[in-house]
Amino acid sequence: MEFTQNIEIHYPTTVMQRHFPGAGELNEKIFSVLQSLSTQFADTAQNAVSSGLISTQGGYQTATNMNLFTLKFESITRFRDEMVLPAARDYLSHVFGDQAAHFNPWPDGWANVLKKGNWQRPHFHPTQRNVVCGVYYVKLPESMPEPQGNIEFFNPIQVSVNHGFPSTRRLVPKEGTMILFPPWYIHYVYPFSTDGDRAIIAFDILAQKPGGRFVT
Repeated sequence: MEFTQNIEIHYPTTVMQRHFPGAGELNEKIFSVLQSLSTQFADTAQNAVSSGLISTQGGYQTATNMNLFTLKFESITRFRDEMVLPAARDYLSHVFGDQAAHFNPWPDGWANVLKKGNWQRPHFHPTQRNVVCGVYYVKLPESMPEPQGNIEFFNPIQVSVNHGFPSTRRLVPKEGTMILFPPWYIHYVYPFSTDGDRAIIAFDILAQKPGGRFVT
């Protein structure tokens, strides 16, 4: 029997993991910046955790009104220009195809430093005109038994669980790895009970800079 056929993928959840094996020295410089910010602001109102309005439970997170990528640190600028923006452009090209050429990606970043017992409750990133979210692992404790410190994503089509699909997808963090995913993809971070810092930079990539173009 003759037939014609067309297969489409509806509402895909695209996740990209990009690892930077040579980022060790840069990670040390970035962590020095984050450690300095944490020491200076952890016990002040500039610690976003103190508001009780964000998903991070315990530890330190940069102030909600500050874009980390606008700070004048060479390591942060290099991370933004050499790692975040190229990865974001590749992700957007894969997801949006030719439409991605109309974007002028603007990164809005923040950082958090978690310690023993800290975690992040389930959340997503509803920022207006946000087209992709990311997390980059700067520093991790030397030993974290799974699933401690892992990031876990919820299946966005919950009814599919009734048909044999898993309810969550867990990823194991690794220093020097960046994960990009859709802004609506709900996720959380397991608490951990080992000593050491879990330092990350998270970010939203907006389709355009609010009110203008991004200039490096």
